[in-house]
Amino acid sequence: MVYICTMQPDHIKKYLADHHKEYYGWAMHCCGPDKDIVPDVLQTAYLKIMEKQTMFREQAAFKTWAFVIIKNTALDAVKKRTKERSRIRSEHHLTGDVYVWEPGYLSDERLKEQFFAEGLRLLTERQREILQQVCYHDFSLKEAGQVLNISTGAVSRHYDRAKKRLVTWLHQKGITINNYNGII
Repeated sequence: MVYICTMQPDHIKKYLADHHKEYYGWAMHCCGPDKDIVPDVLQTAYLKIMEKQTMFREQAAFKTWAFVIIKNTALDAVKKRTKERSRIRSEHHLTGDVYVWEPGYLSDERLKEQFFAEGLRLLTERQREILQQVCYHDFSLKEAGQVLNISTGAVSRHYDRAKKRLVTWLHQKGITINNYNGII
């Protein structure tokens, strides 16, 4: 049985506006280091959502469906940008080196960000995606699986491994956690 979207365009626009912050965060994650393309990715994704609204089947939540479209749009944009950079580098014989200036001191907030970024780098890309979906966007494991197109069991395994890896890393840093379920 196929369910056709019963949402009106005005309701979809309102829903997109109401959840823009979450969609923006997800697009930032999906774009990786190419943060400057996030606004274009979101605009393109929103247009796709409005154009493809009749393709939405109410078997999953609208939010889950939108996340999939944003992810696919971001992946396409990142691939395109990577090809452009590769072409430009080869034409001009440039290297991929990037020089970043860092100030001599860091704020406490910046140190916290670096600390958690270091821990997240230990995880696989899939584990980071699942943690973001579950912790930041309040998706269930089933919904995260729908967005990432993997089974709920696979999501559960990745999620559990990520938590265990983070707890081990925290122990190495001198931070003791008795129950890793408490951290996430």
